[in-house]
Amino acid sequence: MYKLNKRGHKMIKVYQVTAEAHRAMYPDTPFSYGMGKFDPVANIQHYEHVANLDAEDLNEAFQIGNIGPEEAYTRFKPMHSVSVGDILVDENNDVHIVASFGFDKLDNVSL
Repeated sequence: MYKLNKRGHKMIKVYQVTAEAHRAMYPDTPFSYGMGKFDPVANIQHYEHVANLDAEDLNEAFQIGNIGPEEAYTRFKPMHSVSVGDILVDENNDVHIVASFGFDKLDNVSL
């Protein structure tokens, strides 16, 4: 059973790499995911749970993570807009990374 959030939607967890970790990884940062330079599984320890989004699915979570509404966020740490290389975990605990076009599922990963 999935947990409903403030607006009565499913909860999508957002994980992002901290600014400090980005600097340490440069130039192979999460923003380069899909260009053959960044392996999210090898760098999973750098991701932090920054927010939960009240969203029905990954597409709505991406939209909310970029344009709101603010009441759909439950923030735990500072975050940037949801973008390539960020990780979204759905109500089934399936782990997905934001790709250049859509989302890629990361198998054998738990956060």
